[in-house]
Amino acid sequence: MSEATRVCERPVRASVYTSSYRGGASWFVLELAAGMAAAGGDVVLIAPKADPEEREQAVRKTRRIWLPRGSYGKGSRLVRLTRTAARIAASFIAFARARRHSRVFVISFYDWLIVMVLQQLWIRLLGGYVIYVVHDAKPHAWSSSPIMRRLEVALLRLTYRIPQQLVTLTQVAKHQVISDFGRAGPVSVIPHGSYKKKLNNKLSGGRIVLAFGTLRRNKRIIETIEGVKKAVGAGFDLKLVIAGSPHKEDEDYWNYCSKHLLGTEKFISTEIGFVPESRVDELISRCDAVILPYEEFSSQSGVAVLAACSERVLICTNSGGLSELHANGLEPIFIDRPVTSESVADALCRFASYHETDLRSQAERSRVALEHYLSWDRIGKEYLDICKIGQ
Repeated sequence: MSEATRVCERPVRASVYTSSYRGGASWFVLELAAGMAAAGGDVVLIAPKADPEEREQAVRKTRRIWLPRGSYGKGSRLVRLTRTAARIAASFIAFARARRHSRVFVISFYDWLIVMVLQQLWIRLLGGYVIYVVHDAKPHAWSSSPIMRRLEVALLRLTYRIPQQLVTLTQVAKHQVISDFGRAGPVSVIPHGSYKKKLNNKLSGGRIVLAFGTLRRNKRIIETIEGVKKAVGAGFDLKLVIAGSPHKEDEDYWNYCSKHLLGTEKFISTEIGFVPESRVDELISRCDAVILPYEEFSSQSGVAVLAACSERVLICTNSGGLSELHANGLEPIFIDRPVTSESVADALCRFASYHETDLRSQAERSRVALEHYLSWDRIGKEYLDICKIGQ
């Protein structure tokens, strides 16, 4: 066997990084690393230990550089800052260690924009090739004051220009990083993979609708609450469960939402705060549909993927990646845009009018159609193909 042949047979090497250890952010990166390894890659995962730790089973075939966990709001301000600073410092050391393994780094999610810029520059200085996975081209809420907004936008623009390669989850996000932020280099589109869960596939039959995830303005929570009121007032037997945490950059929004809950105790319940994975499983198992009345949304929804792969009907708009899921086999009940309480109520009334057998068949067809499109093994191979460019 020639030397050239032996070189061709070597597995693609890459390092995958996240600072997250729980929630959808951590789950995404763990599944991505596992998918790349399953597709034949030699992967180093730079990440804290996952919570719940059962998720670590997914990445047994990867090498590991451990990072300390963050605080996630626990402890005094000094404790939180110290833990975050320790994790950030450890990431720079980890990048230098991982550089001996591979030139290619697949990174996503950040503590602060300035840190992400410095991390990308550090990897470039080490001679690395940066592949940055962009989930939301524009933030759902700006973290800075209007006076500092220009600096925040400039830093965001740098995170899209420093990497040699960008990956977005949707065509909409690709267009935004190019048209709104001046990205000139290559941008690939690879969808968010599926989350495989062993859940109860039997619908409750009680027309229970779940609104789950970070509670943000673009998820139109107020319109959802008012839409449920209208549907119930029209005689439909519906129940809504709202579960999740207020967006950290716009916590006042939930205060506005909660004012609309007066008098809805019989058909709307809430679980506000971080929802552990075991509870997420219970919520999805007990619901009949998941509602996503999203607008101003360019990414692909992990909640939508989880719901569809758990054979739950989606009641949603065609915004962002939701339309791309529809193009690849998702059969949702659409909410007309612009989203209003009336358009939400109309979709909910259509949902409540369906026979349970029809809803189950619709949800099953969606799951089957999306299984290949959202397969992490297939997605992992797409990332490895990009990694080959940077070797």
